Amino acid sequence: MSRAISSSEHVAEAGPTTTDRRVPGQPPVEVHLPADLHEHLLRRSQELNAAGLKAYGLLVGDPGDPGFPYHAVDVVMFDPHRNRRNEPANRAAFHAQGSYFRAYEDAGFVTDPTDLLRAWRWIERAGLEPVAPFHVHRRQPANFSSIDYRLHNPAFAWHLIISLRDPAAPDIRPYRVRKSLDELGIDETDDLEGSELSYLGPEVSPLGLVLTSGVPSRTGQRVGPSGEAPARYPDNRRPMG
Repeated sequence: MSRAISSSEHVAEAGPTTTDRRVPGQPPVEVHLPADLHEHLLRRSQELNAAGLKAYGLLVGDPGDPGFPYHAVDVVMFDPHRNRRNEPANRAAFHAQGSYFRAYEDAGFVTDPTDLLRAWRWIERAGLEPVAPFHVHRRQPANFSSIDYRLHNPAFAWHLIISLRDPAAPDIRPYRVRKSLDELGIDETDDLEGSELSYLGPEVSPLGLVLTSGVPSRTGQRVGPSGEAPARYPDNRRPMG
């Protein structure tokens, strides 16, 4: 059963039988997350943030779910110690996005290809499919920025942003994103400024976030150098991001 929410809130709580409010032929208005998955995302993101690390990963869903791909059931989080953002070519591309990205070397995440391959293999073995990326803004609001738009993989219909600008009051917001393959990527020749500011084009629109109870997420994974299957995420203490 949903609770009433104030105008300042954007997260609703629902029971396990709640269905989404999509109308056939119309764009979605909300995404659904199990409440324990939501709690895990916030807790681990806060822990990583306190350690000076950025969280990044993939939300996954069950393709047999009628709400797919706007219903996530689990998450794969990538090891932030293997973030390749500051390898020379990647650093140059981020620096070309503006002074903010030159001032903060943790602004951005580039997944290690080996970690990504391991994640994809685990997701396939679990009978799931990736539905959306998520990442943390450590200093910025939970906006969908210009660089977020440029780096968003158009294979995914939505993206989840968690702002920890105030670590004690995290802000989590999903966005619907529509873009083509030729809009993907950044380059060291870009010479831009203000790429951390909100993307204002019509291709991005906010979505509601509904937390479902009584529908536990499936396993909760992190991917790191070992490639071993980790424990269920509430007990997993290894850094991830």
